[in-house]
Amino acid sequence: MDDFVLIAAAWFLNQRVVTHDEFGNLLPDDGEYQRRGAEQVYVFAEFMLDKGLLQRDVKVSRTPDFELRFSQLTELGQRFAKDALHKWVQSLDRAGNKKQVDASGLERRWAKFNSI
Repeated sequence: MDDFVLIAAAWFLNQRVVTHDEFGNLLPDDGEYQRRGAEQVYVFAEFMLDKGLLQRDVKVSRTPDFELRFSQLTELGQRFAKDALHKWVQSLDRAGNKKQVDASGLERRWAKFNSI
């Protein structure tokens, strides 16, 4: 399999968000989408690091240019990412800003993944 960027903070931090009120007036971007998206990247990478699912030389940092490549995951990490990453992000999207971005959903998916 070819290598690719699995997640990247820049994907979110570089997004321009345009929102209008009910009268069609442009509302200022408060940066919430960018912050929340980058937080998802950081939380996922830190979770993978904590579980030993990253290659030994991978450094996780909360920087705007941080990215995690598929090749930087262990074999188990690759299988877990294929199984859980998209589902976790979707669950956060469905919850909207009501749910804090944390690793609790990843922990549940990890427990289920390990029980198979």
